[in-house]
Amino acid sequence: MRRCFASTLSRAAASAGLTCSTTRAFTGAMDKFKGMNSNRDGGDDHRRKANEIIYEQAAAGQYAEHKPRAIMFVNKRPVEIIPQEENLLEILEREGIRVPKFCYHPILSVAGNCRMCMVQVDGTQNIIVACATAALPGMSILTDTRLVRDAREGNVELILINHPNDCPICEQATNCDLQHITMTYGTDMPRYREDKRAVNDFYFDPHTRVVLNRCIHCTRCVRFLNEHTQDFNLGMIGRGGLSEISTYMEELEVKTEHAMGAVQLCPVGSLYTAEADENNAIADELDRLEPAKCAEATA
Repeated sequence: MRRCFASTLSRAAASAGLTCSTTRAFTGAMDKFKGMNSNRDGGDDHRRKANEIIYEQAAAGQYAEHKPRAIMFVNKRPVEIIPQEENLLEILEREGIRVPKFCYHPILSVAGNCRMCMVQVDGTQNIIVACATAALPGMSILTDTRLVRDAREGNVELILINHPNDCPICEQATNCDLQHITMTYGTDMPRYREDKRAVNDFYFDPHTRVVLNRCIHCTRCVRFLNEHTQDFNLGMIGRGGLSEISTYMEELEVKTEHAMGAVQLCPVGSLYTAEADENNAIADELDRLEPAKCAEATA
């Protein structure tokens, strides 16, 4: 009976186009439940459960190995994609093409508000946001044209309008996405001559300080707290040039214990823990006392 059932499943797998690895999974599952089927008491129930697991394994193997594939073109080069399941930014990163981005992160939902990952549709003057555009069969995009570079340069200039020039004292210096992207796409002749807008800092919990003057409104911290910690106290208020990250009301604070994740996701030095200042002060004090101790030991 078991041999007949296994052969039937093998023929079904072959007709469905499953690979040999999936067929081997059938045999392994049958061996796993060989003792169950030999038991007279409750044998039908065990057999039904074994069959359900076998079918689930077959479906999982077919889903993973036999998804429909298609071809799109990136910089005139054909690339294999899974239509409607990947966005353009994921495909570009998979192909080793570096695209600047601030708001996108693999563990967060797509916001598309930094507008840095723009690419050009081949044959047109249209630029689209790669992180919020699904890959389609036959699509052709260009990632390093003059139009794309000018758009990214203008966008960096807009982001730096109100950004302070405090990189030498910033905690995120040399590890800041904005620094790296500005070195590539920034301009040395900004057109903005007005005064920068300044906003007061605040603490969204007892340990995390928000430096709003450095914030570029990528909303990574907001999406992380909303989606992964179910804390909705932090959000974006205001519109246009008056928008800022806030807790809506001054007496509210983020109550989650996982706020450190938001600090790690910040692409600039807008969020950092208060303990960093204390640790730096202690380190400076030790450095100041060290020469005195060395002098006493020498004497």
